[in-house]
Amino acid sequence: MDQIITAGPSKVLLNPRDRVQIIGANLSQLDHDLCLMVDVLNVSNVEATNFVFSVKFYDEFSKALFDGTVFTFSAEDSLAKPHQVCYFEPFILDERFHTARQLEIGIQSVVFSDKTGSVYQPLEQDLYQLPMISLERLQEMKDFIAPDCMTYGENLKTAWRCVCGATNLRAEFECSNCHRNKYYVLNNLTQDLIDQKIAASLNPRPEEDGLAPEEAPETPSPGPSTIQLMEKIRGQTLNSLNEGSKMDILVLALVLLLSLLLIFLGYQQFKTTDIYKNHQLSQADRLIEKDDFTGAREIYLGLSKNPPEDLASRQEKLNDLMESKVHYEMGLASLDLKDPFISLNHFTKVLPEDESRYGKAHEEIALLEGAIVDQAQAYLEENRVDEALDLLHRLLNVLPNSAEGLNLLDRIIKSDQISKSQRRRLNEIKIKEKEEEKNKQPLTSEDKKRAELSDKALELLHTFQVVKEEEANLRKSPSLDAPILASIPKNSDVYVYETVIEKTSRIWCHVEVETPQGDMVQGWLSSHTLEGPMPK
Repeated sequence: MDQIITAGPSKVLLNPRDRVQIIGANLSQLDHDLCLMVDVLNVSNVEATNFVFSVKFYDEFSKALFDGTVFTFSAEDSLAKPHQVCYFEPFILDERFHTARQLEIGIQSVVFSDKTGSVYQPLEQDLYQLPMISLERLQEMKDFIAPDCMTYGENLKTAWRCVCGATNLRAEFECSNCHRNKYYVLNNLTQDLIDQKIAASLNPRPEEDGLAPEEAPETPSPGPSTIQLMEKIRGQTLNSLNEGSKMDILVLALVLLLSLLLIFLGYQQFKTTDIYKNHQLSQADRLIEKDDFTGAREIYLGLSKNPPEDLASRQEKLNDLMESKVHYEMGLASLDLKDPFISLNHFTKVLPEDESRYGKAHEEIALLEGAIVDQAQAYLEENRVDEALDLLHRLLNVLPNSAEGLNLLDRIIKSDQISKSQRRRLNEIKIKEKEEEKNKQPLTSEDKKRAELSDKALELLHTFQVVKEEEANLRKSPSLDAPILASIPKNSDVYVYETVIEKTSRIWCHVEVETPQGDMVQGWLSSHTLEGPMPK
């Protein structure tokens, strides 16, 4: 007989936005083999396959085995259909794992039928604990609650779990998989409430069956059918509606309409809060990191009616990145043209902030620069000096600091190949370049200080920091005049989502931190109050 030997609840790495989510994981003894059992829910509208799981194993005392080594398990032939649970074939474990009793598991990668692949990053995911539910209780939940019931409804730290197994964003009011209402699930289908409903159904009171206590049968009567119980849970049945008067139906419809209106108005009011705005901005930042500029722009447009303080600067940065991407793509598209300067001009306009393309653009620039200098050298060998000079001048107009171009130009000036008129022309260009260099203003101390702050702000971005002051003021906006949201004690861990430079005096960090009261809040801390985490 199959035996589940998991000693403690399994922990799962996932992001509520993931299109496939692990809803079950345990260790089982099957035919003398220790096996890893995994169940996955596909919350998307497309099929998913080629799953790769990453797993850490722990003993019964929660001590990591193998020094915390992450093991991968592949299921290439698996197929998870849309909005269905996929039960994977057991992964057989060898003798090394005989002391394993707990798991920490996540999906490392998966391929979807819409030709997209997802590689999940642990830093973008949170660790959630799966409820431990016996097979008998799970069958009772399916019989008495709903056939798709896989777990208990639960309000998590940063999300909420539906009974179908899907983990949803806290701001979502409807399950992404089964479309159950969030408040219905959390107010009716938590562990305590489900246990009460099942217990009441399996052990009805004699009075409810129309019998006096002394007339009750000695053996418990069977509970109501699944349909009857669901009708009771949901508060009304089709028959009760048919039996009700028209006035009752009208009142019910008005109450439902009013409830929907209140939910809509509440959601509209919620969209004006800082919590919603910060959540949307964080989501836009993640989309920008994934190169989804269009999705980030849609979020910014949605915030334009009630904009946060830095929305204008964010939109400007996004527009710059979008323009940088266009220049990179146009540079690639024009590589096959006869004129290399078209591509060169586009590649030089790719911004350093465009991290995914900046390095590639400069690789292309180096190749084009070398090809142009080689062509100029070929013209010189054919004694076509004017054409070589024109080519070098065009190169230096785009890349003024081209070492190869400048070296070749100096060799031409010092050689006997050029005529007096060509030499005069080169001298005029040299004089003009010196005048332009002379007119360039040196950096002031203020500019240098701002450059240093910019580098520091970039280092702080998307890092964990520790509060080093006895009390650090968490403010509503990046200003010393902004209201204080909370006082953060020394040694508190914070995560930096965004940085803003205030003149040349300080860097403000938009962070998320847990208050002494246990609430997760977001706000602004001065970088003067932070330092990097101590190495473990």
